[in-house]
Amino acid sequence: MDLKNTYVKDGTVLLVFNSILDHGDRSVQAHNGAECAFEQGKFWELHDVLFEFESQLYGDTREVVKELARQVVMDQQAFDQCVDEQRYVAAVKAQDERRRALGIRTRPTIDINGTLFIGPQPYTVLQTAIDPILGN
Repeated sequence: MDLKNTYVKDGTVLLVFNSILDHGDRSVQAHNGAECAFEQGKFWELHDVLFEFESQLYGDTREVVKELARQVVMDQQAFDQCVDEQRYVAAVKAQDERRRALGIRTRPTIDINGTLFIGPQPYTVLQTAIDPILGN
């Protein structure tokens, strides 16, 4: 079974991605870029590219993020403007502070109504936590 197809796809469960800024400005720039891609419905596509090429996120990270984003089909000019404006930097930093305050330090961490599941979990573990909340 797949968590996304069972619960997320139909809107029963909301999947939230939280920024983790453990690598200084390169983390900030990568997350800012992902949020800029979200404006065009391309968050996960750019997320995947950034993870695949994370070893390239050095130097002028903002420019590297813009260059990597060219692998994703979207309005590049609007994306570049968003990145240059640093449109989501404050929000990304606030998100990181929130996850730190919640004690989330490990990837992945799954929060189901305040219960944290640290590390990868089998589908059945998550299903056992979600179904009673949904009344299943």
